Amino acid sequence: MVSAAARREDALNRTLLALADPTRRRLVERVASGPVRATDLSRGLPISRPAVAKHLRVLRGAGIVTAVPQGREVLYQLAEEPDGLGEARAYLEQISRGWDHALAAFKRFAEAEDSE
Repeated sequence: MVSAAARREDALNRTLLALADPTRRRLVERVASGPVRATDLSRGLPISRPAVAKHLRVLRGAGIVTAVPQGREVLYQLAEEPDGLGEARAYLEQISRGWDHALAAFKRFAEAEDSE
């Protein structure tokens, strides 16, 4: 049985891996404006339609994008509750707080050196 912490870490890893690719980030930006067909997503990109389909599979596997059948077509949209994005946000906020504390400590040190 997989623990909740392991599931969260797996979701974080899949999300960060999916968003590490600039083409996938671009696809996420395009899908963010509303449901769109894969054909429309591929317009203007320097990659083939099959390559776009592969990127969409990665985004779906990470739970960032969902595919919604619409008659004979499939529309892609942002997932309603992308767990991985929440995990990524929490992780980045934790890292950011660490940097904030380190920078504040450095500032105090530098100011103490200046006043001596």
